[in-house]
Amino acid sequence: MDFLDGQVTVSHWLTLGFGAFLGWVLLTVFNKPSVKRFHVRPPAAADPKWTGPVLEKPSLQDPSDPSNIICYDPATGYHLGNIRAPTPAQVQLAYERTKEAQVQWAKTSFEQRRAVLRSLLAFVLENQETICRVGCRDTGKTMIDASLGEVITTCAKLRWTIDHGENVLADDYRDPGLMMMYKHAKIVYQPMGVVAALVSWNYPFHNALGPVISALMSGNGIIVKCSEYVAWSSQYYLEIVRACLAAHGHDPELVQFISGFADVGEAIVRSGVNHITFIGSPGVGKLVQRNAAEYLVPCLLELGGKDCAVLLKDADLKQAIPVLMRGVFQNCGQNCIGIERIVVAAEIYDQVVAEMQKRIGTLRQGSILADGEGVDCGAMTMGNQFEKLEGLVQEAVSRGARLLHGGKRYHHPKYPTGQYFEPTLLVDVTPDMAIANNETFAPIMVIMKHTGPEDAVRVVNACPYGLGSSVFSADKALAEKICLQLKAGMANVNDFAVNYLCQSLPFGGVGISGYGRFAGPEGLRGLCVPKALTTDRIPGVKTPIPPILDYPIKSGGKGYGFVQDLVTLIYNPEMVAKVKAGLGLAKASM
Repeated sequence: MDFLDGQVTVSHWLTLGFGAFLGWVLLTVFNKPSVKRFHVRPPAAADPKWTGPVLEKPSLQDPSDPSNIICYDPATGYHLGNIRAPTPAQVQLAYERTKEAQVQWAKTSFEQRRAVLRSLLAFVLENQETICRVGCRDTGKTMIDASLGEVITTCAKLRWTIDHGENVLADDYRDPGLMMMYKHAKIVYQPMGVVAALVSWNYPFHNALGPVISALMSGNGIIVKCSEYVAWSSQYYLEIVRACLAAHGHDPELVQFISGFADVGEAIVRSGVNHITFIGSPGVGKLVQRNAAEYLVPCLLELGGKDCAVLLKDADLKQAIPVLMRGVFQNCGQNCIGIERIVVAAEIYDQVVAEMQKRIGTLRQGSILADGEGVDCGAMTMGNQFEKLEGLVQEAVSRGARLLHGGKRYHHPKYPTGQYFEPTLLVDVTPDMAIANNETFAPIMVIMKHTGPEDAVRVVNACPYGLGSSVFSADKALAEKICLQLKAGMANVNDFAVNYLCQSLPFGGVGISGYGRFAGPEGLRGLCVPKALTTDRIPGVKTPIPPILDYPIKSGGKGYGFVQDLVTLIYNPEMVAKVKAGLGLAKASM
């Protein structure tokens, strides 16, 4: 190799780089693990050309038959069909089937579990358009929102779990300490058994698949309580998981998807599950926690957010504004880590407001499946929130906020029974207004003002929610400093929500956003019993009980003195004390 003044030439760097890349390609091609191919027939309504009978007054539940879930497309009002919610007895039976299947699944190797996840990833990549269409039909979202929220996130979780799951769950050896230096001390992560996930409707594919991925890798069976709002799409998504398990020769009953109302969730909690992950509102989360406490079932609660984005006066607006538009209007604002409060420096406040007003006024609404191109914002999945949203906007306006766009339900001329809320811009909002403290889960941009970093922290921390957060500034050190002062479980500098695409990071919040973490090593280990285990390290060396401490004790005083000297010898840092204690032990052992 040639060197010029001690430096490798550029040509050599290029040669080395190309060689490394070629080696990576060859390893990838020739050492690529095989996957099992399987097929799942998509529902007919996934076809964009499909139309169904239009419900005049779409409603999730039939008052004459409360156990019947009425499934419909919230963007068009098309009736998708009805699904009967299970009885408590049927929920219990589903648990028993999963419990039986989990006994065998717990015996599988990490490689067998990875193989299932690899095949699942391959299916998602090959069928992502159908997966997105099914989600769009059931929730009213756009294909872009579905791809970003359903496919990319699921692929990221699958990839990280496949690559790192075994290392995270491998036996974890710990320092036994000087007293126990002759022992191995380790933690063995054992599956809990059957875990449950009660998940929200905003991303029906990812919210259901995410807990399944972690449960399977950790050796558990799982019952997913899918929201009644997405019961139709959840059936197709369950078929995918079960077909994958069957293709690998495993019992499909290992995974259950159950849709129903509150009584179904309560039945799952009572069924015998060993852990509960709940994603939803603080009010419902408290009920889940209360019910779980009766059975001493541990809970992880992710209870939504009122995420903030702080813009300092030196923020790069060319970069920040598109990010914030996506942060607010992705999935029509129906995101737990969507941006719901933009806290802007006074120096750039008017500029930001003017740009947002111009952009929001051009947003188009409709059904991406029926209309094709020309849709920025889809429908609202829940059709019973419009009065609440309008009330929050009106309360803010009555107290001095300015409504620059939207603020009310949108009556679509083509889909009169569609569920739409106008993209909304509300500015001059203050921390004491209701809309600054209540999660809207809607396409509502709220802009607030701050007079400097300290004031920005004050404004943000006045809210009881604390899930995610963002700080935009040219001064990265200052932005990170502010991030660490915000009451939130997650933070991003010059970005929003990307912490979730970094699946090595735990996901969760503080305050009324809940507690516990999923994703990352913390989430995977959280589905296991961390069993502490010690074994003998040195052959022939075992823990002896000195005669002076053997029962029956011959002399309590001498025995206590022996233990006292032992503690001093091991833990006292003073050498004189150690020597004195050692002599005492030697004398007592004679």
